Amino acid sequence: MAEELRMSLPEIRREMPAVDRWVYMNTGTTGPLPLRAIRTMENQSQTEAEQGRIDPEVHRKAAELKEELRKRWAEMVGAAPTSIALTHNTTEGVGLALAGLEWNEDDEVITTNLEHSGVIMPLHLLSQRRGVRVRFVDLGTGEVDMIAALERALTPRTRMIAFSHVSYRTGAVLPMEQAAAWAREKGVWTLVDGAQGVGALPLRLSGTGVDFYAMPGQKWLCGPEGCGALYVAEDRLDEVNPTLVGWAGLRRMGPWPEVVYHPDARKFEVSSASVPLFAGMLASLQFVEEVGREPVYRRTRRLAGLFRSRLREMAGVRVVTPEDHAGLVTFEVDGQSPEAVLERLRSRGVLMRTIPGSPWVRASLGFFNSEDEIDRAVAAIGP
Repeated sequence: MAEELRMSLPEIRREMPAVDRWVYMNTGTTGPLPLRAIRTMENQSQTEAEQGRIDPEVHRKAAELKEELRKRWAEMVGAAPTSIALTHNTTEGVGLALAGLEWNEDDEVITTNLEHSGVIMPLHLLSQRRGVRVRFVDLGTGEVDMIAALERALTPRTRMIAFSHVSYRTGAVLPMEQAAAWAREKGVWTLVDGAQGVGALPLRLSGTGVDFYAMPGQKWLCGPEGCGALYVAEDRLDEVNPTLVGWAGLRRMGPWPEVVYHPDARKFEVSSASVPLFAGMLASLQFVEEVGREPVYRRTRRLAGLFRSRLREMAGVRVVTPEDHAGLVTFEVDGQSPEAVLERLRSRGVLMRTIPGSPWVRASLGFFNSEDEIDRAVAAIGP
C-alpha cells in the first residue's frame, strides 16, 4: 500500500516523468530518473560552464560532493565510507576486485549458471590472463541448495566464489550471507554482483563476511548511468592492489619513485570523474532516502510478489522466478517468442525486457509502480 511510503505515490510519480508515459517495469535495466537528479545535473553543468571548471571553489565543492556521495553509498549498504570505492558500474567493480588479487595458475573460482556477463566476462579474462580455472554450479532457476552445490564443487584449489545477490536471469535471491559465511570458513574469497540487490533489498554488508560487493546506481536507485560503487571488506583491503592508478588513488606522491596509496578503498579510484553525474547520483540517493529505504524494499518485493501471483494464475504463462525473489519476475508465454511478447507489451504501453538466450521475458517492479499498472501489464501479456 502506498501509505507505507514517506511520500505519497502521486508525489513520487510526479518526480519521475517516465512513469507517466509508460507502465515502467524495466528498473532492473535502468530505473526512471527523478526530476531532482536531472535538475541537479543541469545545475552542476551550468555552474561549471559559468564559473569554469578550473575555479578553485568549484574544485573544492566537487571534492566535498564526492565524499558526501561516498558517505551516502556507505549508508545505503550498511558499511563504513572507508570500504567504498566510487566506480562507473558493476562490471568495473567486479574487474577491480578480480584483477587486484594475487592468483596462481590453476587456482579456481566457482560461479553459477545464473550470472550476468558483468561477472562472466571478467572471469573469462582472468582465466585467459592468469590461467585461473572457472567452474560452474547449476542452481536451476535458483531453487537448488547453493551451499550444498558449493560443497560438492569445492576443491583444494578453490580461491573464490563469485555470484549474484539477485540473479538477473530469474530474479532468484541467492543466500549471500550464508554463502559468505561458508566461504570464510573455507578460506575462500566472496565476490558478489549486487546489480539487482542494491536498492531492492536491505543491505548490512559490514560483518556479513562478504569480501567484495559491486553495484550500479542506475537501476533500483534510479541514478544516472556511469555511477557505481565497490564495497571492499576492511580486512581485505590489504589483499587487493590497484589495477589502474592515478592521483585519485594516492594519499601522497613525492619525488620518484615515492608513491603512497590511500589506505582505504579510495586507492581503487583513478582520476577525474564527471561531477554532474556524481551530483545526480547523490540526488537520487537522497530521493530514495526521502521516500524511505525500508518502505521501498517492502513495497518493491510486495508488488513483484503480487505480479508473480497474477502470472501464475494465467493459462499459457510459466513463471520462472522462484518464491524467494526481490523486484524481478521472469516468465515465458507458451508458443510466443519473447521478442513478440515484448513488442506487444510496448505497443500497449508496458516496458519490460527479454533475457538473451532464453524464451523468457523479465519484469522489474519498482516502488513507484501501482496495483493498477499490474492489472494493465497482466492484461497486455494476454492475447
